[in-house]
Amino acid sequence: MKRNISVRIAAKFKSIIRKIGTVFRQERTRELFTFLGFVLLSLIFWFMQGLNEDFENSFEIPVELRDVPDKTTLINDLPTHIEVRIRDKGPVMLGYAIEGLSPLQINFQEYDKGGSFFRLSPSQLETILRKSLRATTTVVSIIPDTIKVMYTHNAGKRVKLVVKGTASTTPQCVLSGEMTADIDSVMVYGDQHSLNRLKEVYTTAFDVKRLNDTLRTVVEIKKIPNLRIVPEQVTVTIPVEEMTSKTLEIPIVPQNVPRGWTLLTFPSSVQLSCMMPFSKFAAVEEESFLVSVDLSDLSAGNSPNKLCVRLLKSPEYVRNIYLSQDSVDYILEQKRSLFTEPADTVAVSIPDTI
Repeated sequence: MKRNISVRIAAKFKSIIRKIGTVFRQERTRELFTFLGFVLLSLIFWFMQGLNEDFENSFEIPVELRDVPDKTTLINDLPTHIEVRIRDKGPVMLGYAIEGLSPLQINFQEYDKGGSFFRLSPSQLETILRKSLRATTTVVSIIPDTIKVMYTHNAGKRVKLVVKGTASTTPQCVLSGEMTADIDSVMVYGDQHSLNRLKEVYTTAFDVKRLNDTLRTVVEIKKIPNLRIVPEQVTVTIPVEEMTSKTLEIPIVPQNVPRGWTLLTFPSSVQLSCMMPFSKFAAVEEESFLVSVDLSDLSAGNSPNKLCVRLLKSPEYVRNIYLSQDSVDYILEQKRSLFTEPADTVAVSIPDTI
């Protein structure tokens, strides 16, 4: 069985070889391959001729700052890359394209003269760049053509961080606290005079809307010219909670009642409904509110049938407060004295003598 399969495979292979030989023996096929051969030779000659000409091309080269002392802090950000345009013969440019160019390595200690910055001119950049170029290569342009390095050897100063931003929630939620960053202060580096004047550092301003859950977001710290802030960004937490409702029976407390008189209200309490963050539900009690009627509403000659109910105190985190009624009936009466005849009348208004 295996022998029969091997014989069939060999026969099939020979058949394919014969068909290929037949095709190559055809005159049109020979002419086609002859034409393609001349085209290939022409391309080779054209390519070799082109290699002897000058070519220009641009390359992006990484920038590296080396040998920076441990106690030195950079104030400004250096460019991550520079764009270099160079010109040379074809074979050299082909080598650059295949192998790439070495990074632009700036030796910090070579240019540090004990000040607070140094600047690399176009000629200095070209001098550094030429260490990785061939002698025949011409540097056409460098972008940027100048690099400034600002630094400080000062230890820096820790400064308070202030979160600057606004936030709003959906109607069924509420901000349940202040917006806070994951750190309360940052390190600032620069000249001593600027550090002495600096009291606070701020985040960049932001505005988020229609929050329905606690949000944690990364926010950049606002930059200050000629100073370095570490870290450059922080995580800000905006606490958001769902609202829940609660109903309480709050007693009505009379205000401004003259000595010797008693003010009774009907009813003596009102139902108060309100919304609050879920975490504050247990903290909201009757004592959290003050509901009152004010006797000064009864001016001389003016005795309304009802007294207006006012809410005088409530927690700041409580929202949507609703009282079951906005006014109540009342009775004003004079207190009985142990040394005088008992009063046999009930007053419904303040006498003119009060």
